[in-house]
Amino acid sequence: MAKKMCKKCKRLVTGDKCPICQSDKLNESWKGRVIVIDASRSEIAKKMKLDAAGEYALR
Repeated sequence: MAKKMCKKCKRLVTGDKCPICQSDKLNESWKGRVIVIDASRSEIAKKMKLDAAGEYALR
């Protein structure tokens, strides 16, 4: 199954609902991805305003 981007939290998810924020507003149109392992130490996570580890979409 193709991954979709949650419009609310920007995470990449499979299925019809985001398991993190419970939003059902998903988008299949995304260009790239960022995998954050430690959000507190990641410069990219700070620039993207991410506060948790995970796989996030880039548009």
